Amino acid sequence: MIIFLYGPDSYRRRKKLNEMVSRYKTKHLSWENFDFGKSETEKEFSRCREFFASRSLFEKEKLGILEDIFAVPSEIFEGISGDLKNFLKSNLEDKNFILLISGGKTPPKSFSFLLEKPVLFQEFGNLEGDRLVFFIRKEARARGLELDSRAVNFLAEIFREDIWGLINELEKLSLLNSKKIDATRLNELIDYYRPLARPKFFNQLNGLFSHSLSRRLVDLEILFGHQEEPVKIFNILATSYLNTVFSLQKLADYDAAIKSGKLDYEEALVDLALEG
Repeated sequence: MIIFLYGPDSYRRRKKLNEMVSRYKTKHLSWENFDFGKSETEKEFSRCREFFASRSLFEKEKLGILEDIFAVPSEIFEGISGDLKNFLKSNLEDKNFILLISGGKTPPKSFSFLLEKPVLFQEFGNLEGDRLVFFIRKEARARGLELDSRAVNFLAEIFREDIWGLINELEKLSLLNSKKIDATRLNELIDYYRPLARPKFFNQLNGLFSHSLSRRLVDLEILFGHQEEPVKIFNILATSYLNTVFSLQKLADYDAAIKSGKLDYEEALVDLALEG
């Protein structure tokens, strides 16, 4: 059985992925995460096949989470493409093996079967127009915020194609004493001073994925110097399909350390930049 989540809206895609994983975890499935964004893609694919090939008498179902299988460099992907396609097709009908695939890119033509039944597929494109407005209202209400129409439209204009930034802003607004916010007040409060324009922000952020230590440190210093929120930087790093430097396990370990109070987000980012 294959579930395929794809599209550029990494916030909603990640949220759906986490919901599904949590649901399967309650069934006490044997599960494993496979990060195809790593440089050693062939080894990760071998590990994935070994996981599904081995089954104990006490295991009825197994869950494998395959991240960014279509984001690896083309010359590496070509080396596993045929075997990967056969592996996926062989598990289309097997209810005991669940392959949960998530990534930002649409699959290449040779993998178009992932967009057909029996695969359960869902696209997470960038929200626009009324859908974006509806999403903002829903997320604002979930945080106890009352935004007037102009305030909602203001947020929609600023955070087009940047749902992580939108959620980060709503989280900060929810900490205010007054939950009723109009466009005038929002304009005073919002971090729309966001000193780095969106293209430059992502240019600096992409530098954190560099294999060069000096490049990572310089770009992180620029982001901090322009008062970009560490929590926002960390969350985008954790979900970006461009990430070929930091393993999901390492990011999960840092996330656990942050939530337990051992580190703050800024310290975690500095550690990540230093270690690579």
